[in-house]
Amino acid sequence: MISCPKFNNPSAMKLLRLLSYFTIKLWFATALFPAFATAQTSLPYEQVFTNHSAIMLLIDPDSGSILDANQAAADFYGIDREKLRTMPIQDINQFTPDQVKAERQLAKQENRNFFIFRHKLSDGSIRTVEVHSTPVDYNGRLALLSIVHDISEDRERQEELRHYRFRLEELVDQKTAELSAAYKAGNYWMLGLIGTLGAFLALLSYLLLERYLAHKRLLQAEQRQREILFGTNVGTWEWNVQTGEAVFNQKWAEMLGFSLGELEPTSVETWHDRAHPDDLKQSREKLEEVFSGETDHYDCEVRMRHKNGKWVWVLDRGRVVEWTKDGKPLRMSGTHSDITRLKTSEEKVRQLAMTDYLTGLSNRAHFSQCLEQNVEIARLEGRKFALIVMDLDRFKPVNDSFGHPVGDDLLRVVAATIRKCTRHDDIVSRLGGDEFAIIITDYTDEKDALVCAERISDEISKPLEVMGNEVKIGVSIGIACYPDDADTAEALIKNADLAMYRAKKSSTKVAS
Repeated sequence: MISCPKFNNPSAMKLLRLLSYFTIKLWFATALFPAFATAQTSLPYEQVFTNHSAIMLLIDPDSGSILDANQAAADFYGIDREKLRTMPIQDINQFTPDQVKAERQLAKQENRNFFIFRHKLSDGSIRTVEVHSTPVDYNGRLALLSIVHDISEDRERQEELRHYRFRLEELVDQKTAELSAAYKAGNYWMLGLIGTLGAFLALLSYLLLERYLAHKRLLQAEQRQREILFGTNVGTWEWNVQTGEAVFNQKWAEMLGFSLGELEPTSVETWHDRAHPDDLKQSREKLEEVFSGETDHYDCEVRMRHKNGKWVWVLDRGRVVEWTKDGKPLRMSGTHSDITRLKTSEEKVRQLAMTDYLTGLSNRAHFSQCLEQNVEIARLEGRKFALIVMDLDRFKPVNDSFGHPVGDDLLRVVAATIRKCTRHDDIVSRLGGDEFAIIITDYTDEKDALVCAERISDEISKPLEVMGNEVKIGVSIGIACYPDDADTAEALIKNADLAMYRAKKSSTKVAS
């Protein structure tokens, strides 16, 4: 065994042992860590919150009360889950309200999607934690799903690293001083080699340690991102714009009723094939706005075909995350959120806003809108159409004799009769009281409107059975045609009303 007299100095030997230890430890951790990153856990949905290894709390955003906590949270804080559910988060978070506010402002300034707090455990110890929160629906109410990560050891390790770096700098300074003395003694070339080697090894160890810690932070951030995405229940996608390759997550496939394996191999065509053809044009237009630089994000509502054949409304959002050297979009990534319930609610509200509550026909507001639209279309395309207005005769005596419930039911019977005498594309409306109107859209001759009006008059004039009562009423009908009688919506209504009043005063029940 050969000894090297250059390393007999105890400080130098200690330095080399330190460097060797960190180099071997870094190699071992770097080689094994990716294996842990690729591990996947598959648990039923209902077990994820309770049994997940991540510390999770459900918090009321208004009061700060802890609504629920998983077993990992109970183990971490040393507090029973039942007791945690009765505690406000303020009993755990050691920050004052002013400190919490300051931390939120600091996170916003640093563009962080997490907060750093100090949490107290049951044994009185204080831990530094990193908290990611996202809003979720909890039994019909808004709650914050908070995922807590203990970073106390990371903070301690950073302090150790800082101390280690300062110690290395001291050693380098010491070696420099020794080199200076050796230079004066005539051995500058040998000592210079030792000092350079020591500095190089110190720098190499520092860089390897920094790389390891950066890699660890990246994997932790990816894991936190996966947990947050799981909590928000959204699908994710990544698209290579130049090649058409696309990657989707399992949640995206489940949103359409598939497993991801059923759709693989995936590409942008996987999305195109399931998107509604009428929505693809809008999607392309919005993508072009992003690619041309008009906007920095893509946001589009698209219908997608579910495995069961139904259409699912999806909010499609994304950004270009990488561009080519010549300024073309290279990679985009984004999310898909199921908004079917929201769109269904919006459609119900829209239908209620334009429907007469009693008869189910179009109401006055929707009638006015449709009449204006038909005038504009007829003007642009040179078409004709007819407007029929009608008023029931002897309706008031029915109300007075049998009561308003019978009168209301009579209006429903009349509405059904009018609908039966018209075509599917005709717009039938109740304007209010016992007044009705019809827009005959596909109109070729005045006889078409007269035939329709006379058929309605004949049917309504027959004795009607209403809630066990036989009632007999009549109807007065007026007709106005575009553009023969008028070329504006207002003038059409006026002329049709005049014709109806003429019919009411005459023996004929239909006038134009």
